[in-house]
Amino acid sequence: MDSVRLTVPATSAAVRITRGGAAGLATQVGFTYREVEQIVLAVGEAAALLAPEADGDGTLTVVFDVDSIGLRVDLQLTDRPGPGWASHVPGVAAAVLDASVDEWRVSDGGRRVQLVKRLSDTDEADDD
Repeated sequence: MDSVRLTVPATSAAVRITRGGAAGLATQVGFTYREVEQIVLAVGEAAALLAPEADGDGTLTVVFDVDSIGLRVDLQLTDRPGPGWASHVPGVAAAVLDASVDEWRVSDGGRRVQLVKRLSDTDEADDD
């Protein structure tokens, strides 16, 4: 398994950086164009849940793990006092995550979001 770690300030502006990292890595792994867009959307949504403020405190650490089944993304909010922002996932955000990745979960009192996107067996996803 290969891992890439990205650490950014927990601010809404950093969400763009996490999405860019997700896009580049997902493309290299071999996801289809549509799957890359789904991964970018899910990572952006998860990062926005954890770092919604323009001047937020703390650090957002994103670990991308690549293995034979696909991509696992672990986003974690650290160095911030109080409860995590993602302790309650709004319905729209949950729907986006449900539609974009194969698995997702929130843990550590709303300070961590984990995503899993599996590689498809065929390129049928691009034939829509």
